[in-house]
Amino acid sequence: MRPEIPPPDYDDPKELFAFFGLTFHAAQLLEQGVVNLAVALKAAGNPSVTSQLILDLYDDVGTKTFGRVLQIARDHMTIPATIDADLAVALKKRNHLAHHFFVEHDHDMLSDAGRNKCIDLLIDDLRFFKRVDDEFDPIWQGAWVQFGVTQEVLDRILKKLAIERHA
Repeated sequence: MRPEIPPPDYDDPKELFAFFGLTFHAAQLLEQGVVNLAVALKAAGNPSVTSQLILDLYDDVGTKTFGRVLQIARDHMTIPATIDADLAVALKKRNHLAHHFFVEHDHDMLSDAGRNKCIDLLIDDLRFFKRVDDEFDPIWQGAWVQFGVTQEVLDRILKKLAIERHA
């Protein structure tokens, strides 16, 4: 169960940045789910899957943009139409957050009303990312289950990969 979205207080200018962080975090979680699917699908095409192959695939796929990873997944399977459409919107929303949000709202940040408007926009995006992520989780998890890989095994692989990346 994911934590609920906290209600905004609208009383601290830093709250805008906190909601930006929560929203971008949710976007990255969804993006990681797409990475998980792409790696599972690429591994499925290999006759001899090893832990090292999985780690190598995560290293390779993990360096690509969200859009490219989404295309890898689409190249290997047909994603249900409604979720695929939501993923396309999520990609646009994620890129907007990363590259345009603060530039687009630079004047809004100068007033309480403007910051509150930005917070509300971020909360809308946060809800969207969380909903799509919740709907997408069974798809990437199902791809791994076909391999016989449980969530616990995948968590161990991802933990090992995270340790290696930070070493």
